[in-house]
Amino acid sequence: MAVATCAIALLLLQHYGCWAATQSLRLGRARSFVVQDDRFVKGGAPYTVRSGSVHYSRVPRAYWRDRLERAKALGLNTITTYVPWNFHEEVEGDFDFAHEKDVFAFVDTAAKLDLLVMLRIGPYMCGEWDFGGFPAWLATKDNITLRTHSKPYLDAVDRYWDALLPRFKQKLYGRGGPVVLVQLENEFGDYGDCSSNEADAAYMRHLYAKATQHLGTDVVYTTVSPARNLHKASPWRRDARVLATVDGALADSYAADFALQKSFNAPGLSPKMWTELWTGWYTHWGDAQAANRTARDYGAGVAAMASDANASFSLYMAHGGTSFAFWSGANILDGTYVADVTSYDYSAPISEDGTHQIGAEGQDGFEAVRQALGGTAVEPPAPVFRAYGPIALRESADLLDQDLATCFSRGWRTQEQLGQAHGFTRYTLGGALPDHLTFSPSTLRDRVQVLADGVLVGSAYRGDNKNVSVALPSTTKRLDLLVENCARVGYGRELVDDRKGFLAPPLAGTPTVQCLPLDDLSRIQWQPVTPGPAAPRYYRGRLAIDDVHDTYLDTRGLSKGIIWVNGRNLGRFWETRGPQHTLYLPAPFLKRGVNEVVVLDLDGRVGSLASVARPRWR
Repeated sequence: MAVATCAIALLLLQHYGCWAATQSLRLGRARSFVVQDDRFVKGGAPYTVRSGSVHYSRVPRAYWRDRLERAKALGLNTITTYVPWNFHEEVEGDFDFAHEKDVFAFVDTAAKLDLLVMLRIGPYMCGEWDFGGFPAWLATKDNITLRTHSKPYLDAVDRYWDALLPRFKQKLYGRGGPVVLVQLENEFGDYGDCSSNEADAAYMRHLYAKATQHLGTDVVYTTVSPARNLHKASPWRRDARVLATVDGALADSYAADFALQKSFNAPGLSPKMWTELWTGWYTHWGDAQAANRTARDYGAGVAAMASDANASFSLYMAHGGTSFAFWSGANILDGTYVADVTSYDYSAPISEDGTHQIGAEGQDGFEAVRQALGGTAVEPPAPVFRAYGPIALRESADLLDQDLATCFSRGWRTQEQLGQAHGFTRYTLGGALPDHLTFSPSTLRDRVQVLADGVLVGSAYRGDNKNVSVALPSTTKRLDLLVENCARVGYGRELVDDRKGFLAPPLAGTPTVQCLPLDDLSRIQWQPVTPGPAAPRYYRGRLAIDDVHDTYLDTRGLSKGIIWVNGRNLGRFWETRGPQHTLYLPAPFLKRGVNEVVVLDLDGRVGSLASVARPRWR
């Protein structure tokens, strides 16, 4: 038996390193993480969870370890992460857990740093992520109702969890891994009501049954909600099987909400747990400035929580990262659509690029939180940034002239009906045309550019929340309506019907339709830049570098669009609306030598693009 144990340990050592070998030899001892006497108990001793959210989906894989080391240096002992469903099943039935999407490797990285893990497995997540983490193809299903006991919906959830959850079983703490908490759904009390709607309660019970089918019951299951909605979020009132936890903003005292949590949970089984302690907030395109708060607020709010030795919590966020590509989400605020910026800095103590967050008053927010938590772990060296200077955009290509369509159809079909998850949809008509078009925010999803014979003559945006009329030249022979999916709503009742395109025809006629997800730019036909009329246009330049470091691309002089570097989609920019005016370009996306930079500017501006060392928010 001893020989076999040593052989197994040697294999684990070769594959995972010292951490896994050490853990495997400890499996003979009791490894448990349970709830007793209103405390978390780890290995028989009371334990306080001091966690922070870091989303692997918003951090380049090459930086996972660095960001987790910085979180540990803050004074955290646990990492919390969402598992976005649409990140792993963009195409129905095609599950992707490789490379940047290898959540299991992320969990292993945390374990190697002696960090525990709280998994938020959804299926809904919010997180200012596109469609709240739901795959776009769900919106194409007949008779489907999201986030309740709907068979078409739960069938899809079950197939996803059948692919996901079995691979987490060996990551559970009792089996030698770091996972101690598994959250079901997210803030369900802000959407459904388990106390008055049996279908909602049955939905949550179905999630628990499915999770325990694959993970068993030797892990602590949780729900989360603002304290006022605990009864709506969970059907497990005074039931030991699932722990209800709370969330909310930094405050001077958390006692009232913890008291409500205790009154809801089973007697003696209610450890104080604040699953989202909001260190900051998110930012929308068009906001006056980036969300931020003072370092004093950071420190005081976290210190008030940490002063209670029995209070467990998770900072939301410890490190926000970046919503690369088309992953940023949107909200409906007071009836108005607002799309989130690409940066998910969140004014977290570890900023988007890994540096210390600077509070609104200019003081160090990272240090304020670290002092509040008494963090002593060594912080990695500060990231190095380079300003590589101007990037000359010498080649161009009109978007509408390129062979980039991935589907062709006819009629006023939405992206979902076309099987398209993101990007743009082009509607083209000819023949007799009206002298003007009127677009309504109730039927436009989300932004349209009107092109008469290839020339931009106007645009409308759902988020402006007003009807917009665009005049058409009397000589127009071809009308193109280029509709942009600016991000699917990810929170509230509005997410259930956020189809993209036109919900009602803006004019008579049957257009031809093309899908333009812009995932593959290899077929673009480049030409030297020459003056031309306003129209959506690609530009290409080259960035030659000898040393590879993090940088930012400043979009001063551009309008609105997307930037790719070496084929990697950095996300959306909207220079003319702000407040984000730079896109983060991490070193792992670059290479020594020549780097290809492609810009899609939707107005066709060929203004300046430059690599700079710091972000610009004004």
